[in-house]
Amino acid sequence: MYELQTTSNFRKKYKKLTGKNKKLQSAVEKTLELLRSNPKYKSLKTHKVFLSQYGEIYSSFVTGDIRIIWMQIENKLVILLLDIGRHSGSKSVYK
Repeated sequence: MYELQTTSNFRKKYKKLTGKNKKLQSAVEKTLELLRSNPKYKSLKTHKVFLSQYGEIYSSFVTGDIRIIWMQIENKLVILLLDIGRHSGSKSVYK
């Protein structure tokens, strides 16, 4: 089982994105549980991405338009959650 750690950026974006939306909060929590147990779980659609800010990292599916951006700490069972946000549009996590 992996340990999940969050950055201040992730915590800030999570709070802003989910607000009082219990359904979205639940979807994020389900994704985090799957990441914790198996980051390559099929429904997460985890894939490598390259972002200039972080280099080569991973993206996992939360909902149709929401993704979690993360990296694995080398040689450890630790996942660092970097960002959460929209897949597309002007506020995309891929920009």
